[in-house]
Amino acid sequence: MAVVYLDIESSAKKADEGMVVAIGLLTDKEPEVRFASSPGEEREALGWLREKLKDCELLVTWYGSGFDIPFLVGRGLVQGVDLANLFKIKMLDLCEWSRAHLLLSSYKLSSVARFLGVGSSTDFHGGDVSTLFKLAARSDPEARKLIVDHCKEDLILLRRVHEKLKSYVERS
Repeated sequence: MAVVYLDIESSAKKADEGMVVAIGLLTDKEPEVRFASSPGEEREALGWLREKLKDCELLVTWYGSGFDIPFLVGRGLVQGVDLANLFKIKMLDLCEWSRAHLLLSSYKLSSVARFLGVGSSTDFHGGDVSTLFKLAARSDPEARKLIVDHCKEDLILLRRVHEKLKSYVERS
């Protein structure tokens, strides 16, 4: 089965207030991240995503049903990139699964990963992306690298969490 892990970074929490800054995908290889610092680059990144997910049989996210997918679809509509096929892909939102099956004090990816003993991401917060994006849009390569690296780290962490929970998820 073609399993793909998805994570995005955005400049705002709502699709009508910001744009997709980075789209990250992880299959069996190293994470791939497309960075966008302009509307034109965002359109290209959304098109790249559409092509990459053509053979996807299972899309694994962390709160993808509540954020990543609605944000991507909204931005796709604005950019004229048809992402309707996202709704045809079987999706596993591990954040929602964890909320339903694990009684924890926090459902942040890093918290659940730490609880499961599979590591945790850096102390990078979603709010940091907006500030870093402003710097990256002004051609700050370090800000861009921080966003891309964070997206890659989250993808690797997401896969580790999935691997740890896989037998439970399959039985639920």
